[in-house]
Amino acid sequence: MVLTIILIRVHNGGMIICVCKAVSDRHIRSAVKGGATSLRDLTRELGVGTCCGKCLPEAKATLSATLDSRSESTVLAAAHAYFPRTGTEFAG
Repeated sequence: MVLTIILIRVHNGGMIICVCKAVSDRHIRSAVKGGATSLRDLTRELGVGTCCGKCLPEAKATLSATLDSRSESTVLAAAHAYFPRTGTEFAG
């Protein structure tokens, strides 16, 4: 059996991840920003995967990518707070 994932680009640049529930990658990123950290959270909040389930791999990938980018941003912000550049590091 071959599963087909349909990815539809909409006019605002977002990508529909779940056709059944009309959930885009932007919805998933927004849910993560609001505290979602698991596929179960996305299912409860957005209904992802509750109909046919074909969206689950792409929803999981989008969730992981969003969580990873959020972690990187947090690490970079912390690094800049502890090690601010003064502009004199390379003077000499």
